[in-house]
Amino acid sequence: MSTPVFIQSQEEFIRLAEHLNHLEVFSIDTEFDNNHYAYGFKLCLLQIATPDACYLIDPFEIQDLSPLWRVLENPNVEKVLHDSGEDMRLFYLHGCSPRGIFDTSIATKLLNFEKIGLGSILSEVLGIESDKKKQQSSWLKRPLLPLQLDYAANDVIYLLKLREVFTERLQVQNRWEWFQQSMLFLEQKNYAPKTKSTFLSFKEQKEFHPFDQYILNELYRFRDEQAQRISKPVYQVIPESIIYEILQQPAVLDDWMSLKGIHYRIQNESVAEKFKAIYKQAQRNAEDSQLPKFKRQLSRQEIVDAQQRATRNNALRESVFLPIKRWIEQQYSLLFAPYVLSNETISQLISGEAKLSDIGPIYQQNIIKEAALALEIDISGFC
Repeated sequence: MSTPVFIQSQEEFIRLAEHLNHLEVFSIDTEFDNNHYAYGFKLCLLQIATPDACYLIDPFEIQDLSPLWRVLENPNVEKVLHDSGEDMRLFYLHGCSPRGIFDTSIATKLLNFEKIGLGSILSEVLGIESDKKKQQSSWLKRPLLPLQLDYAANDVIYLLKLREVFTERLQVQNRWEWFQQSMLFLEQKNYAPKTKSTFLSFKEQKEFHPFDQYILNELYRFRDEQAQRISKPVYQVIPESIIYEILQQPAVLDDWMSLKGIHYRIQNESVAEKFKAIYKQAQRNAEDSQLPKFKRQLSRQEIVDAQQRATRNNALRESVFLPIKRWIEQQYSLLFAPYVLSNETISQLISGEAKLSDIGPIYQQNIIKEAALALEIDISGFC
């Protein structure tokens, strides 16, 4: 394949989108920054490979990306990706819901590959040694380095060949229908970001009493607002150690200008005064709401209930789901079983967080039902 074509104008981009929309198939990947060098989930580069060319698209130079989104939503043009989860989430944030997906990582799972990373697959299937170590340099900076461009191009230029190989193998092993169901499941999956009800971690919710939890959450909220304002990840704006120090000793804010670790763009008197006001208002609200300054202790009955739930859950895991998983291992393979019935899925089913009909493509549900029937295990309560 020739040297990648770098697309940096709207006119070039529109012509490329029109070309792609008349193809049978192309491969696509993205490079992004997810709260690493900047605030939020940002698209930094689009890589596309056709049978005869590779294109690198700079989204910072393209005013309107919608022509490509329309192509991605065209079910008549197949798009090949590897491990598409983050890409699909990113497309969703741009208002795009791709159709006609071929995810090579799903194919590797159905074909019982032990290693499913792209570098390992390229080596095993095509005999191509590709350095797929995680690229640590910022994709936000311009100009992009030659090493970054090579890295980005290598993510897509071999995917079309993998699609060809995997399609044949899936059909030979009678798993093509399973793969098609998996792609439909991927396309219909909900990629909307989860609504955040609190800025506190699970650990912080356990360690702090309700009064301090409320104040800490408001301090985190203010930090998040400042991070968004200057487009920097929160950890670069104010470290948690300083937030904790302010929570315990708000007088620390008097030394705002000399505190270490605060981003220089917010280390000024104006932000310090706003921070003080946020703290005081949060403290007043916590007092007005009469939030307790002690950790709530579980009652004897709550402890008993929790112990009983744990005993029940362990019993269901041991008597229902682990035998089913072992049956799948014996009938299919050790590598395939965790894909059909993972430990996370088992926990979701036991807790009631998910029903069997929610967990994945129809064939996965059918395999679990088949195992339960063969073992004479009743799973009707989980369907």
